[in-house]
Amino acid sequence: MGHSDDLHIDSPSGSIAWIDATAGIAGDMLLGALIDAGADLERVQSVLDTVIPGSVKLTKRTVDRCGQRSLKVDVELLVENPPHRTWTSIRDMLESARGAVPERTIDLGLRVFGMLAKAEGRAHGIDPEDVHFHEVGALDSIADVIGACEAWRQLGIGEATGSTIAVGSGRIRAAHGDIPVPVPATAYLAEGWPTVAGDLLPPRPHGHSHAHDHDHAHSHPHAHDHEHGHQHDHEHPLPEHAAGGPHAAAAPPSGVAPGIGELATPTGVALMRGLATSYGPMPGMVTRAVGIGAGTKDTPGRPNVVRVFIGESYPHA
Repeated sequence: MGHSDDLHIDSPSGSIAWIDATAGIAGDMLLGALIDAGADLERVQSVLDTVIPGSVKLTKRTVDRCGQRSLKVDVELLVENPPHRTWTSIRDMLESARGAVPERTIDLGLRVFGMLAKAEGRAHGIDPEDVHFHEVGALDSIADVIGACEAWRQLGIGEATGSTIAVGSGRIRAAHGDIPVPVPATAYLAEGWPTVAGDLLPPRPHGHSHAHDHDHAHSHPHAHDHEHGHQHDHEHPLPEHAAGGPHAAAAPPSGVAPGIGELATPTGVALMRGLATSYGPMPGMVTRAVGIGAGTKDTPGRPNVVRVFIGESYPHA
């Protein structure tokens, strides 16, 4: 298990957290990390059964992501052809659940979906009230948002800090056609937050002045220029999934969009913005639980996971 017995579910909202999205973030990944950190999946399911009865079933399984153990939460749809929903209908649905669902879960869910509606409205040039949620409004995404907010509440997290978000690069096909990464809603949601494409750099060659004696093959979480007097020779091939990215030596094959695809979804970034109160490196804290949530893909060279660290702050010396 990824959680510590020292962390008490439903403790007062005095714990702090750090969300590590340096490999990307999606709703199911954050939900998996929070369940791995100690939140109760059955109680999350109970909340979802109240909000969207008979619609989804959550299951969890331990998986391997590039050699790292992590928890994958899957959302099974129990209804065919789920309806598209407007922000107004989602808000009414959540408000009507007050009394049966914890207040904090409802309030957090409203905040996250409000951010999604505003971003989608900007992307389509319409009033947020008129936004029809397609991909982000499907039942599985409602399950991700409300599930993550309920798990967050259970873990008693008050303030949280988030890392730089890896958003991806290239182009993807979505409901509205071939669109660039980050997709418009993600781009708007990320305004004011540090982001990076997240493409993998080739392994650093040995032999320059600050070479290490040990064998290593690491990736940099940020793009950077080498203007400090060293000429790095990036002749090592990129992993297959990264071919065509900004560090590739040759153009991608015909018909393949350049870049590594979408690493951060609108739902994932909205959850980061709705739950984290600030951005930056991990704050000074005594960690009581670590949760690791897996994405669907197993990406070569980079564990496709979101990590959550939960604990208590301590005064700096």
